[in-house]
Amino acid sequence: MMETKNSAKKRMMFIQKEDYNFLTYNILFILKYFNATSEESKFKDFRKIAYMVHFISFNYDFKLYEKNELILIYSKAQLKKQLISHLLVILKNKGYIGVSVNMRHQSFDLWLKEENIPEAFFDENLFQNEVTNIKNLKKIISHLKIITVKKLVDVIFTSRNITTWEI
Repeated sequence: MMETKNSAKKRMMFIQKEDYNFLTYNILFILKYFNATSEESKFKDFRKIAYMVHFISFNYDFKLYEKNELILIYSKAQLKKQLISHLLVILKNKGYIGVSVNMRHQSFDLWLKEENIPEAFFDENLFQNEVTNIKNLKKIISHLKIITVKKLVDVIFTSRNITTWEI
């Protein structure tokens, strides 16, 4: 009964895919559970988040996906990058995240400003599946917080014979 209420509550909170609320939760949970809570411990290259969202929301183990599913995930991630970049401006202006320019990778690095987010926001009971998937994804892709987006794409997609294009 409790799981049904939680599922219904999450569905009411946002419609998945390109919804800003859905992406906001993913970004903030990623930053929290990767301990990216200061500029010194930042999450390098926000573009990785676009690829991670699907695996965090559904099944973290990318090795279990069929080739055609991975192609679709990769393609959708390309579209999510622009949405996420717009969302980062909003989150930064609201004081929820810090953003620094990463000149080397021509991207942005992120960190969570926990002091500006209500404690109840990170309700692990409501988002238990996502939290578990984040923790498991961290285990199977080492140094995920600091690796390049190219390395992430190579690990998940290129190594599975998925054709990728310039990142």
